Amino acid sequence: MGLVQGLLGQDRFEPIRVVTEVTGGAGETNREEIPVEHVVALLRERVYGAMTCLATLAVLVRYTAPETSPWARVMDVAVATGGLWAASLLADWVAHLGAYHRAPRGRAALRMLQASGQIVEAAVLPLLALVAAAFGLLSTSTAMWIAMWILVVELGVIALLAVRMAQLRWWQQLFTVTGLVGVGVLVVGIKILGH
Repeated sequence: MGLVQGLLGQDRFEPIRVVTEVTGGAGETNREEIPVEHVVALLRERVYGAMTCLATLAVLVRYTAPETSPWARVMDVAVATGGLWAASLLADWVAHLGAYHRAPRGRAALRMLQASGQIVEAAVLPLLALVAAAFGLLSTSTAMWIAMWILVVELGVIALLAVRMAQLRWWQQLFTVTGLVGVGVLVVGIKILGH
């Protein structure tokens, strides 16, 4: 049994089943099982997006002075997020081409867009904090610190969603959530010490 499996108390792998209800135009409800791989991709991309946005803000806060334009910081975060989104989408597209020998279509393309879109969604609240600074509601520096703490909380919410349906003991769930939040706090803590 591997170290991770031992820590998590699982000696066999049993994927979760995610079922959604889709309402059709005539009002009938269809149940659709979402592949586990898609749920994994959604959560993975959300963590990538949140961590990348947090790291970007942690670097930018060092170069933010009172006269720094908040719109410049909005653009910096938007460009970094857009770059990661494009890289994720392109990587999935190329991987799909290599594995299936054709471009993704239909549901596969939609799921690919949904997964990579998590990167953009992770940056929405931090960008709103920076936009608030652009409208004079906050200083740029304050908005950046608020944005970083938003991302730490977001990492915690992602971890909670991930462990919610997992068959883990309470302390294993707490360990998982604390670990992911701890990484975010570590990034902010290092920035505070170096500030």
